[in-house]
Amino acid sequence: MWGQEGTPAPLILKAEVVEETKADKVDATEAPAKAAPLPADWKTQSQARALTLSIPAPRGQIVDRHGVPFAQSRVVNYLALNFPFMKDATREQILAYAGEKIGKANQLLGRRWTMEEEKLVSHYEHRRWLPLVFAIEEGLNVELTNEELDKLQPHLGSGLVVQPAYIRYYPKGDSACHIIGYVGKVRGLPLGPISDGDPLFEELEGREGLEATFDRDLTGTSGMVNKLYSPDGKLLSEEVLRRPVPGRNVVTTLDYNIQKYAENALKKGARNGGAFVIMDVKTGDILALASNPGFDLNAWVPGIKSEMLQKLNDDPRKPLYPRATFGTYPPASTFKIVTALGAMESGKVTEKTSFNCSASLYIGDRYFNNHTKSGEGMMNVITAIKRSCNTWMYQAALAVGADPITDMAMRMGFGEKTGIPIKAEAAGNVPTNARKLEQRGTKIIGGELANISIGQGEVLATPLQVCQSMAALADGVNLMQPRLVRQVQDVNEQVVMATEVEVRRRIDLNPEHRDAVVKGMVAVVSGSGGTGKAAGIKQAQIAGKTGTAQWKPAQQQNLAWFTGFLPANNPVYAFAVLYEGRPGERVSGGGLAAPMVREVFTNIFEKASPDDPLVLAMKDTDKFVKVDEGEQDFSGGGDDGDTPPPSARPVEEVKPAQPIEEKKTFKGFFRKLFKGE
Repeated sequence: MWGQEGTPAPLILKAEVVEETKADKVDATEAPAKAAPLPADWKTQSQARALTLSIPAPRGQIVDRHGVPFAQSRVVNYLALNFPFMKDATREQILAYAGEKIGKANQLLGRRWTMEEEKLVSHYEHRRWLPLVFAIEEGLNVELTNEELDKLQPHLGSGLVVQPAYIRYYPKGDSACHIIGYVGKVRGLPLGPISDGDPLFEELEGREGLEATFDRDLTGTSGMVNKLYSPDGKLLSEEVLRRPVPGRNVVTTLDYNIQKYAENALKKGARNGGAFVIMDVKTGDILALASNPGFDLNAWVPGIKSEMLQKLNDDPRKPLYPRATFGTYPPASTFKIVTALGAMESGKVTEKTSFNCSASLYIGDRYFNNHTKSGEGMMNVITAIKRSCNTWMYQAALAVGADPITDMAMRMGFGEKTGIPIKAEAAGNVPTNARKLEQRGTKIIGGELANISIGQGEVLATPLQVCQSMAALADGVNLMQPRLVRQVQDVNEQVVMATEVEVRRRIDLNPEHRDAVVKGMVAVVSGSGGTGKAAGIKQAQIAGKTGTAQWKPAQQQNLAWFTGFLPANNPVYAFAVLYEGRPGERVSGGGLAAPMVREVFTNIFEKASPDDPLVLAMKDTDKFVKVDEGEQDFSGGGDDGDTPPPSARPVEEVKPAQPIEEKKTFKGFFRKLFKGE
C-alpha cells in the first residue's frame, strides 16, 4: 500500500445509504447453473497485460487550533477475491471457483458473505486482474479486524487477497460533528472493461460541513501505478509512476478542550436541545460552536446504514440539526441590549432616562405585561437591564420608534449570515419599517414594536449571531468577521491559504451608552436582584444577559438564553447559550442557561495554562468591580425578568408619554399574535 496508516492528511443534513441488492447471489453451497463458454476476445485472452491505475490519495486532516485532529485518514483492509486465468472458462467454472473461495472465508470467520452472480461473471470477464471485494454487509465494505487477518493469513494468496484502502476516521466521535461534516463515495468502482486511470479503490468526497467546503484542498492528488501481468494472469511487476500526495490540512479556530467543555455542559444541562458558542472578542475566532444533541461522525464510515440513518431522522430531538448556526430562534430578552443601545443612540433616551417598570403597559387596544404581577418602580437603563424589565423596554421603544432599534440590530450583525465557511448557516430576521412598507404599505406599529423591543415576534437569530453581537458590544468599536478556519497547510506544513483577522464593519458605539449597558449586564450577574447570578464564577466578573422566549406556543415550549462576555472590564471571550425547553416545561435563562456558563468558564480557568488569554487578561484588570446603577432622570415619563409576556391581562394600566395607537385593521392580527395562536 502507498502511504502510511495515520498519515496526517492535510452540518438539516443528507446522507448516503447503500442498499443491499436483491440480485441472485452465490455462496459455497449454491450449485452454479450450466452455461456456454464465454466469448473470447482480446480482453479475456491469456496474453500479457499492462494496466495503469490511479491510487487515490489520503484525505487531509481537519484539526483544531492546536493540531488536535477532528478528521483523519487511515488504512483499512478488505477481503477480496482474486481470480486466476481459466482457459475457456464457463460461467459454471467462474461461479464454482468464487463459491469455493467465499465459502472458505465464511467458514474461517463465521460470516455469511455472498455476491451477485452477474457481478462475479462480469468481473472475471472484464477485470479479473484486479481484486474484487466481497466482504460486504448492507451494501458497505466490511473492515477486517486484526484477529480476522490472523485467521486468514495461511489462506491468502490463493484466490483470497487483502485489499487495502484509505477511509475517513473521526477520532473525536461526535465532537463538533455539525461543523466537521462527513464524506461519501465519489462513485462506485467501475464494472466494465478496465480503462487507464481507473482507481484501485473507492474515492471519497466531502458531503457536509468543512469536509464539503474544503473538499478540493482535502482531496489531495492521486498517484499512478503500472502493473504488468503474465499471460496466465500473474502479477510480474509493479511500478509506482507517481506517488499520491496527501490532501492538505485544514486548521480550524476551534479549541477542542473548550469545544468539549461546551458539549459536555449541553449534554448534562440541555438534553432536549441546545447550543453553546464562544468567540474571541478581538479576533472573531470561534473557539466553540456546539449543538446538542449530535451524532457520531464514524457512523458515516464507510457509509451510513439505513437503520442508523432512520434512527437519527426519527429522533424527536433532531440530532442532525446544527442548532448553533442554522437554528433561528427569538432572542428574547438578550435583544434588550440592542433596544437599549438603539434608544440611546437616537438621543431621545439617555443612560439616565427613567420609566416606570410597571406590571403592564397599555398599547393600542391591549395590555403588554411585565414578568411581575406588580410594578417595580422607576428605573434607568442599567436597572432595567439588571431586572430585565419588559415595560421599560416597551416605553423606550415607543419613545424613539422602530428605526433606531432595527438599525442597531443590523449594525451588530442580526438579520444576515456571518459568512463562516459552511453551508448550514441561517440569516435570521430583523423586521424593518422599509420591509413592512414594501410588504403591506404601513410601517411597524406599536404592538409589533413592543414585541420587537423584547426580542419576540418576528425577530429571529442564531446562537452564533447572538454571540457575535456580544463580541461587538464587548469591543465597542468593531464588529469582527467571525473566523472558523485559520489556515490550510500542505503535507509539509507550509501554509497555502490563511484567513486573516478582519473587521466586518465598524459600529463605533457611544462609550457612555456602552458603559451604561455593560453596567446593567454586570449587575445581572453580580448586582443585588440580578437575574443571572447562577452564571457567576470566582475567577472573573461576567457581563451577561438572561432571556426566555416563547418558541412553540402550540406545544407550550419555551427557550432559555444566557449571553455576554468576560472579563467584564477587559473582555476576552463572548458567549451565547441556548436551552430548548421540553413541552410544558417552565424555563428561565437565569435558572437553566446561566449555570452552563458557570460550568464551562470554571473549567476553562481551572485547566488553563499560564499563557491562556483569560489568565493573562485577569492580570491587568480588577477581578470584581462594584456595580454602579447610575443616576435617574424622571423627566422621561415614565425573574428572572426575562419571562415572555403572558396573555394580555389588565394588571396596572400605565399609558406611555406618547402612546402609539394600533390601526384597527390589525386588532385581530395582534390578538392572535399575542395569544400564541
